[in-house]
Amino acid sequence: MRTHRRLLASTLLATAGLLTAIPASAQHAAPADPVQLADLSEKEAMGGELEAEKASAIQTLILNDWLERELGNETESGVLTIVRAAYAQNVFKPIWTEKGIRSLKRARSDLFSYGLVASDVSKANLDKIAAKRLKGDSDEIRATADLQLTAVWIRMASAVSGGLSDNGEAAKSKTDAPSKSTVQKSLIKAARGDADDILSELEPEHPQYNRLKKQLKQYREIRSEGGWLAIPDGDAIELEDEDPRIPALRDRLEAEGYYKPETWAGELLSTISMASNDDTDTSSTEIVFDARLQGALKEFQRHHGLEDDGVVGGNTLAALNESVDSKIDRIADTMNRWRHYDDLGDQYIWANIPSFTAEGWRNNRREIAMKTIVGMPSRETPVFSDQVEYAVANPRWYAPVSIVRRDKLPKLAKDPSYAARKNFKVIDRATGQSVSAASVDWTDPAAAETYQLVQGPGASNALGDLKIIFPNQYSVYLHGTPGMSLFDRAQRTFSSGCVRLEKPKEMAKWIAAHDPEVSERDVSKALEGSNPERIEFKSETQIHITYMTVTVDEDGEPNFWRDVYHEEDGISMVGKYAPLYEPTQDEELAQAAPGPRKG
Repeated sequence: MRTHRRLLASTLLATAGLLTAIPASAQHAAPADPVQLADLSEKEAMGGELEAEKASAIQTLILNDWLERELGNETESGVLTIVRAAYAQNVFKPIWTEKGIRSLKRARSDLFSYGLVASDVSKANLDKIAAKRLKGDSDEIRATADLQLTAVWIRMASAVSGGLSDNGEAAKSKTDAPSKSTVQKSLIKAARGDADDILSELEPEHPQYNRLKKQLKQYREIRSEGGWLAIPDGDAIELEDEDPRIPALRDRLEAEGYYKPETWAGELLSTISMASNDDTDTSSTEIVFDARLQGALKEFQRHHGLEDDGVVGGNTLAALNESVDSKIDRIADTMNRWRHYDDLGDQYIWANIPSFTAEGWRNNRREIAMKTIVGMPSRETPVFSDQVEYAVANPRWYAPVSIVRRDKLPKLAKDPSYAARKNFKVIDRATGQSVSAASVDWTDPAAAETYQLVQGPGASNALGDLKIIFPNQYSVYLHGTPGMSLFDRAQRTFSSGCVRLEKPKEMAKWIAAHDPEVSERDVSKALEGSNPERIEFKSETQIHITYMTVTVDEDGEPNFWRDVYHEEDGISMVGKYAPLYEPTQDEELAQAAPGPRKG
């Protein structure tokens, strides 16, 4: 403990400088030798010639490891060092002013705008702590309260930024401004009255995060207006169908902005039209699934990862009946996920699993986008980040043992000629020699380990005509596919874990376009051949495979993707049905009246 405190004390003096204890004439002198600082006694380092009994209450609490006991399990040790330095900078006096405390209260009350719950971040009673800080009966009470306020701030800063790094900076991506405030700087500013303003400086600055934050506000406004009611179950609704649930469907789509009510002029023209036509059944117009409402439904389906067939089927009805609170929670959860991507890179590929998309980003701008196919629920594509190293044009596919066992053995057992038709060579692993598929007993499960299936380049190759490699523990990479028709599906969970790209050549060319040694022409030339050719990339292109169930388009339109791997466990439904349509008495009489005779 003695050694710990000597090092702690010397660190405080070395970090903060304690200029107030140094004569002005000496402030510009050469810095003290670090070895000499380490050899200082505890008392010397914590305040020069101050006696222990004269040390401030805050000094005493810090030396007795108050910060470690309060925050040691929640943040990096380097952050605690920076906090100590902030107090040393203030000569171990309390840093929280009355103005700063008010700003801290405002900041905590505003945590909901960041998608955070204040009580989850800190359960501290700020009113009680503030009273002790400003009106406490002893120095120790006031000092403890000041450190408690600092602990609240550190927890808030960590929650908003996604974690504080060991060097005292907010976790940030390369897209963030390099002048982002450090913990020490932000703490001092917060304590002086800028806690609510400076908190926003610690947020991620990724475009998706910023758009999500706007959507969080909008959906909370929708909730404040009453949200929406659930649409009752029933048969599928198709174009021109009459269904008493149509008014509820119309209201539901209008609540989220997909269905726009007619203007007064449109309503007037519609009224005139109906009045001039005695044959019009006015009672049915409210319950008809017309083309305009279907168009709104298709738009809804496209933004919810559904087939845009314009039919109110089971999956569509389930998406319509997700509660507004559930969507708010999903937005907040996605914002939190973005907080943990602290180094996206200047150039990166963002492959998001639930949206089945891959995008190429450079200097905070999206430059390329395409559809993807990801792993089926039984063979999930993993979430991780890595760096692209190379691509292979006209690749061979070395079928993994797991795929051979699950997919290929049954087909080969039924028909050994399957190997030749799909351009597979069968390699005996023991000898390395090619053998005839007909000579192998494919009904034996051990055949998957005994023989290697190698698929040559060509139209049937499972990897398409190009793969992009970033060596990783999951053996996952980006590649093409001969099954292009699958990209027409809304839900594309068909792979064995890798990410299939709709346009792999375009993605490789995009990487090459910003490479110092490889060009787009090099990619095209490699693809012209029939043999595998490796393309080495020298530029740093990061790859981030993520699981974000909410994304926001560049035009600000939100997308709520299906939770394809977790089976919708993060989604809750509306608990109350909308009232069904009931015709008025006049409408009932009109329905009962005989219609005009047809000649």
